[in-house]
Amino acid sequence: MAGVALEIPSSGFTFDNCRRNEVLLSNGVLPGKVRKTGTTIAAMKFKVCEGNIIFDDNVALGAGTSADCDFQTRMLESQLELLKLNTDRQVRVAAAVRKIQQHLFRYQGYIGAYLIIVGVDTTGAHIATIHPHGSIAFLPFIASGSGGYTSLSVIEDRFKQDMSEDDAKKLIRDALYASTTTDLFSGSKINMFVLTKEKLEKFLPYEIVGIRGDKQADYTIPKGTTAILSESIRKINYDIVNEKVKQTKSTESMELA
Repeated sequence: MAGVALEIPSSGFTFDNCRRNEVLLSNGVLPGKVRKTGTTIAAMKFKVCEGNIIFDDNVALGAGTSADCDFQTRMLESQLELLKLNTDRQVRVAAAVRKIQQHLFRYQGYIGAYLIIVGVDTTGAHIATIHPHGSIAFLPFIASGSGGYTSLSVIEDRFKQDMSEDDAKKLIRDALYASTTTDLFSGSKINMFVLTKEKLEKFLPYEIVGIRGDKQADYTIPKGTTAILSESIRKINYDIVNEKVKQTKSTESMELA
């Protein structure tokens, strides 16, 4: 039996389904509706009392394509757990950042995940922002997402080193409030996580900015409400410049089936 040399798949996305999608469209199968959503994420450091207990946890915030963010965070969580079991020690924040950075860099920005990783380890507290193409930055505060620039302007104006926990929470709240009230895609609810050396506190939600009320009237307009004042139909003369006939091959029919 002759051997078969298999081609090693290259890294990155493949576009094998493009031909299948063209066949589906040519046969009248319409794609699903696209829903545009967004979010705003922000993080900052504050002064924490020193202690001997180190809480072993990281928090990952994500903006962009929700499916990509959810998959990347779950994948990173499993890899960090395996690394912790293998080394029998606390995983550094830098290790978490490096793992997701190398993964995103392979796909050259095709994964729509804008991430912020917040963690506390033996070297202190860290905030890292990670872009879809794999670039990273360790900063004292950061904001990202559809309303990230609005939140970032509020934090930059009022941020101070070694802020108290209450002041930091209020600043983050005001920054996200500015985004939710000015950006249509940032939603109307503020969730907050407070990570210290001792524990992780979750405020879900921390504040609900806007509540959708009941409709006061029926805004459905009956068909024919708007009267047609005039109607004109004209025939447009045109010349055929180029004509292309596309035949459906048997292989394409099989792919459709």
